[in-house]
Amino acid sequence: MEFLEYYRIIRDRIWIILLAASVAAVIVIVYSIVPPSSYSAKGRIVVRPEAALIMQRTGNEVAVGRTPNLWQTLLQLLQSQEVLYRAASRAGITDPQVVRELKPIKGRQLSASSIAEVTASAPTPEQAVALTDAAMMMLHQIWTESRLDHIGTLTDELEAILAQTEEDLAPLQAEMDRYAQSGSPGTPADRLHALETRIVSLEGQIEGAELELALAQDHVNALRSLLASGEAAALGGEQQYGGILAGELRTLHNELEDKRDELERQLKYRTEEHPAVQALRESIANLEEDIAELRSGDEIPAGAGSPLAAQVLDAQLAAQDAQHRIQVLQATVLDLQARLPEYRRRAEQFEEVADRHAELVAEKAALEAELDQLAAEQGRLTASLEAGQAESEGAPDSGDEEAAGRPAADIYVLDPARLEEPGGGIVRTVFLLFTGIMGGGVIGIIAVLLLHYIDVTYKNAHEAERLIQRRVLGAIPRTDIMLAPVEVAPETPAPPETSGEDGVEEGVLPQGRPDDGPSGTVDDSAQEQRPEDDA
Repeated sequence: MEFLEYYRIIRDRIWIILLAASVAAVIVIVYSIVPPSSYSAKGRIVVRPEAALIMQRTGNEVAVGRTPNLWQTLLQLLQSQEVLYRAASRAGITDPQVVRELKPIKGRQLSASSIAEVTASAPTPEQAVALTDAAMMMLHQIWTESRLDHIGTLTDELEAILAQTEEDLAPLQAEMDRYAQSGSPGTPADRLHALETRIVSLEGQIEGAELELALAQDHVNALRSLLASGEAAALGGEQQYGGILAGELRTLHNELEDKRDELERQLKYRTEEHPAVQALRESIANLEEDIAELRSGDEIPAGAGSPLAAQVLDAQLAAQDAQHRIQVLQATVLDLQARLPEYRRRAEQFEEVADRHAELVAEKAALEAELDQLAAEQGRLTASLEAGQAESEGAPDSGDEEAAGRPAADIYVLDPARLEEPGGGIVRTVFLLFTGIMGGGVIGIIAVLLLHYIDVTYKNAHEAERLIQRRVLGAIPRTDIMLAPVEVAPETPAPPETSGEDGVEEGVLPQGRPDDGPSGTVDDSAQEQRPEDDA
């Protein structure tokens, strides 16, 4: 269809379009005038980094961790029924019907900051503002209480473990006390070590005594050889005595050199405190004293035996003494070695008890440290909760509290709740009105076109000719259209007859007669007014 035909269709039913636009405008105006069924208020809160801290337990160890997806958790908590009901109770909304009709509280994080916007709705403006303020307070309170409950659960678990640890530690502590009060010096392990050390020392003394015995026997044999030689019998008087002294000095010198060589070998792998080394040094000192006495030249008393024979006797006595000491030391070592298994058994038992005791003591100390850490975090959260409650009761805001040296709440109010303007203001109302009128007009146009296309009747001669492709000879005029007054025109010569495109003769329209269609067909009413044209 052409544009003019669309225009004609819309013009014929323009009232439908105007009616639709008017209805939409009335609806918008009524919506803007009628008070809303509920009012909304908005406020802002700040979530400090400490709000993400949470105590986490791994085995018997407790550490401070961070809550994953903190904002998602807080926003879900804000939309929960728990926050809604407790905030309604705090705001003074006690009617059960009103409480049931309350919408969930909404919240959103502003960009990636630590600020969140909280929105709540209520039947009256005062209730909306009070509910929003209460919701912001309840969010902090419930979140803090949930962390305190978690700390309480961890504390109960650790205290149960601590009680079991103390129960296991009690008999071990009694056993350790029994060892300490036994009167024996040191622990069983110390006594075992002392026994083993003593056995090693006695074995060293046995080695020294055996060495001393060997040297004494060598000394006896050497002196006996000198005494049995014929040199002593061949000499007489002082000459005989001098020869004997000279031989004895040589023997003692040789023995002294042997012992010094032996001492040097011993010092290569032993210390000065070793019994064998000390025995060698004592023997060397005795030999040096004997040599010094012989060199002093003291006279031998009358009737005394030969000095060489006396030395032989002394050497024999020394050998016997060394042999006796070896036997005593060996008996002592055997006795101590017999006690060694019992000492080892007691030492092993003590080590097991001591190790288990030390393990439980360390575990107890660690549990007490974890409980102290939980108590410290519990104290911090309690202080944060009290700070939030003080703020809700009209105390200074969080920043002033920190400046005053008081603890700040983990979640505190940045902007108190403010009522949103109903309807969004004049600008929003004008926009809605314009949008409603335009939308109503579009709906009216669509309705007009639909009515036109679903209407199958012929409305004028033009539509009849266009649809049936035949010439219309006549039409009943529309009585609902007022015709212009007829003006009688002066007679003029008849124009020559012409043929239209479809071979139908076209009449001449009288001046002032309305045309019924854009195709140029003769108006039906004009034909009735001029019957002479039909002839």
